Amino acid sequence: MNNKDILKLIKGQLSPEEEKLVVDWLLNNPKKRKQYEILKAKEVALSLRKTNKTASTKTKLNRFSKYAAILLIALASTIVTWQVLFNNTHLDDANINDASLVLVTTQKAETKVITLEDSTRIVLNSNSALSYPKHFKGNTREVAIKGEAFFDVTKNKEKPFIVTTNEGLKIKVLGTSFNVKSYPEDRKMETTLVSGKVKVIEERRNTVVELSPSQKATYIKKEDKMIVEQVNTVNFTSWKEGRLIYNETPMREVIKDLERMYDLKFDVASDKILDYKYKGEFDNLNINQILELFEISSPITYKIQNNIIRLDIENK
Repeated sequence: MNNKDILKLIKGQLSPEEEKLVVDWLLNNPKKRKQYEILKAKEVALSLRKTNKTASTKTKLNRFSKYAAILLIALASTIVTWQVLFNNTHLDDANINDASLVLVTTQKAETKVITLEDSTRIVLNSNSALSYPKHFKGNTREVAIKGEAFFDVTKNKEKPFIVTTNEGLKIKVLGTSFNVKSYPEDRKMETTLVSGKVKVIEERRNTVVELSPSQKATYIKKEDKMIVEQVNTVNFTSWKEGRLIYNETPMREVIKDLERMYDLKFDVASDKILDYKYKGEFDNLNINQILELFEISSPITYKIQNNIIRLDIENK
């Protein structure tokens, strides 16, 4: 697949089967997701230029009408006919793309809020991708996520809401709020339930666990096992407000969160740092403040060289 396929996706020129293939390809290729955003921005800009050009043409016609009233009457019928044809074409396009997939992506240090047609609200964390149908069809409401997102799902008993992680994990709900963290580079996938009930399904072994509020299901990829535990959900959902809360969390996870949230790179001098369990809270702090907290509250020291943050252990 290439940029032509991405452009066809943006213009709605693919069949539903082709759309799914391209969207799945983009979900698994961060670099191509960035290219998708660039091409989409260019297409929107081009559309706006065409709209402005049309508006400018209409303004000129209005000025000219002062001097050619009879000619305007003839032109008016032509313009009305053109507008009707244009509107019909637009409606046809809307019908053709009625079941089309929408892809939303975020870069590092970026979050987005998405509201689906059923009023379900999704907060997409940095360096993530979400795909969903423009209009839900059939008996389910299915979306796919790569990365992290918080879901506040509108209840509909007739249409369960299903989140697919593209890594063999599905979350099935009726109406609830929960957090999903499923980055390909991470060692585990997490589903944290805030309210309601969810079923977490690991498809390879057909393992199903049902969560109650304040429970977290963690799927450890390498060990192929699921762990369910009671947690303080605020620790796993506060990123939406710019807060990061850690309670004996391995530094390897803290570092990855910071790289995504602040769009920066860490260089770790010792593997001991990766396994160090960190406890603390970063409440809308800048990266320099966070690094200072590292030095105050842990044996970790830092240096910044060529925009790379090097972490080391004091007196090692």
